[in-house]
Amino acid sequence: MQSLTDLENKLLEVRNLQSQVDKKKAELDKQIRQLLQNKSELDKLMEQARQKESLVQCQIVELKSLEVRTHPPEVEYFGTGASKSLQNDLLSLLSGNGSVAIRLLKHQQQINPGKPANWYLEKVIYDLKRDRHC
Repeated sequence: MQSLTDLENKLLEVRNLQSQVDKKKAELDKQIRQLLQNKSELDKLMEQARQKESLVQCQIVELKSLEVRTHPPEVEYFGTGASKSLQNDLLSLLSGNGSVAIRLLKHQQQINPGKPANWYLEKVIYDLKRDRHC
């Protein structure tokens, strides 16, 4: 049979081990609380990010709709779709200055979107002739 001191020593060892287990458990509990707090903060940040993303998506849709209204599709004024005689008439009225012709045509396109190329050419020619006769 073991002596009383051997048993006491074993009991002391068990108590030391129990104490170490309790300390580890307390550390783990603290880490779990910290992780839960971090998770809560991350959840809040994720919700804020979702809200901001939604707001940005709405702004993008808004800007795209504005872009469609402010920047109508390019019309090829001096391409295959437009009348060569109208192109020549316009350039003749402007002494061959193509950049001024393009600027005038683009201006008409901004204020009258959706018309065919010949319409813009006719309108600019009409306005130039009208203004020269005033």
